[in-house]
Amino acid sequence: MFCPHCGKEFLAQANFCSACGAGAVPMPMMSTRLPIVRPRHPRMIAGVCSGIAIHYGWDIALVRILFAVFTCLTSGIGIFVYIAAWIIVPDALYALPPGVPYQPAPNMAQRPVV
Repeated sequence: MFCPHCGKEFLAQANFCSACGAGAVPMPMMSTRLPIVRPRHPRMIAGVCSGIAIHYGWDIALVRILFAVFTCLTSGIGIFVYIAAWIIVPDALYALPPGVPYQPAPNMAQRPVV
């Protein structure tokens, strides 16, 4: 490992750099963002099932069927799980379809008054 302050090599288990005395190198921060997102398309209600299916590479219809079976077998607890996932799992970012160029909206101040 190399010290980010002076660039000298030091042992990985060392707490301080022997050349410049800089403190321990901070460990990389873990991402606080969930890896699953609710896509904007294809979604039926909130996109929880499609987000899970896309994240794990499963068929969306299979995930929806398994969710319906889980909800029926647990006397409706699946509905509360779905609502909790709806609140916890973030929406995917907006994106244009491939091949569609971005066209900004015209400025309203530059339009002639009719």
